[in-house]
Amino acid sequence: MAFIKIEDLYKSYGQREALRGLDLSVSKGDIYGFLGPNGAGKTTAIKIIMGLIKPDAGSVNIGGKDVSREGMQIRRYIGYLPERIAFYRDMSIWDNLSFLCDIKECPQERIYSLLDDFKINAPPETKIKQLSKGMVQRLGLAQTLIGDPKVLILDEPTTGLDPEIRHWVKDKIIDMGKSGKTIFLSSHILSDVQQLCNRVGVISNGRMIAEDNVDMLGSTLRLDHRFRLSVKPLRDALERVKDIEEVKRPRIEDGSLVLYCRGEDKVKVIEHLLQHCFDILDFSVDEPDLEEVFVKIMEGEK
Repeated sequence: MAFIKIEDLYKSYGQREALRGLDLSVSKGDIYGFLGPNGAGKTTAIKIIMGLIKPDAGSVNIGGKDVSREGMQIRRYIGYLPERIAFYRDMSIWDNLSFLCDIKECPQERIYSLLDDFKINAPPETKIKQLSKGMVQRLGLAQTLIGDPKVLILDEPTTGLDPEIRHWVKDKIIDMGKSGKTIFLSSHILSDVQQLCNRVGVISNGRMIAEDNVDMLGSTLRLDHRFRLSVKPLRDALERVKDIEEVKRPRIEDGSLVLYCRGEDKVKVIEHLLQHCFDILDFSVDEPDLEEVFVKIMEGEK
């Protein structure tokens, strides 16, 4: 059963249609990746889920409650990390978090455990403007858990972070998912979505154009596999596979022959090389990654 359910959602700003019949389903405990190009309608959808703006038509249901009718109650058990974290910069860490505790009717003692869990090493009286970007991002993730929310909405949680902090943030998101939270994650970093999410939805021009398990999207679209062969003589093999109609983008990479083909065509490539007396020492196959899936989907929209 869907924990977050969006049905036939419409929203326009003047003559511009931001959402055009968006449908979306997130199961309890999912880490759901919400993808789409700039202007696709992602931010509008998130604002409607949060109850910050009203749709022109359609419905959003979270945990069995309708957002338009019970928005205030629903927001109490949603943790939200915006793309641009909006702490009061001249207030201290403690004052910012205690303010949120008051809103969500959460004991302020919870702040101590959050600061410890998210490795906020600065003293609680430190002002937000004195913190590094990475520390602010950690604090942003920490504040999403105030009130023990059932749903976490994370908008671009790893964008602009250095590699070490990015890795830490991703590990923390995985831990939050394992704890039973339902996580709705919007990101432009496709490799992060592939690592973090079990389901993904791709939105374009205000409507859902693909939604599935991350591992299934490549199979559904019948994308080419990346086929790497250790073969001798290498350059002659490169010229030979160019004659095979099903082979795409053959090249030499790091001392191996690399090409793209459908899964069922790998045998044809191997048989062709063996028939022409090439020595195949080893080979490996990589499934299509999420970036290839995304590009393929968006090509179909043009």
